[in-house]
Amino acid sequence: MRNTSPQDLTLKSIASQLIGVWTLLSCTEEKGFKDTTPLGPNPVGFLVYTPDGFVSAQLMKPGRSVFQSRDWFQGTPEEYVESGSGYIAYCGTYEVDEANETVTHIPIVALLPNLIHGRQLRAIQLNGDRLTLRTASVADADGALVSSHLEWQRIDGRILRPCPVNVFGFAKFDEKHESKNEKGE
Repeated sequence: MRNTSPQDLTLKSIASQLIGVWTLLSCTEEKGFKDTTPLGPNPVGFLVYTPDGFVSAQLMKPGRSVFQSRDWFQGTPEEYVESGSGYIAYCGTYEVDEANETVTHIPIVALLPNLIHGRQLRAIQLNGDRLTLRTASVADADGALVSSHLEWQRIDGRILRPCPVNVFGFAKFDEKHESKNEKGE
């Protein structure tokens, strides 16, 4: 659905409304009559759309264990499984279908090799600075239909909601955009 609020007197294209940086508010998988949160109740992520047609998506489950080794290439099989199963990442190009209100992500680089050069169709719903992306239902390994529902909030250089943990190892912003460290100082 296009943003047609009275405050926006000119109807903008969907493509122009997508451009920018978005932070993940929720990630839900709908399987049959059951909803799950594969990245936990407070997922963290960024979705970036550029004016020249590039997209980058990074989504993660907070609280994943750190590797015991400081060398990224010396993790244990268990560490790689945990870190990979709690993370979705790809970047590439995107195409917008204004008439059908969809966006297609075409990954060129991806954590999951199966995504590379595939076409990831998403239905779009825009409402001001909120974006909802919904995947078409596809059959999982057991044959059950699954669709994903992702809620995003536009940001402008700051995280608009506090992270549940100190995700990046840096100070974070609270709800009033005040810089805080781990101790809240």
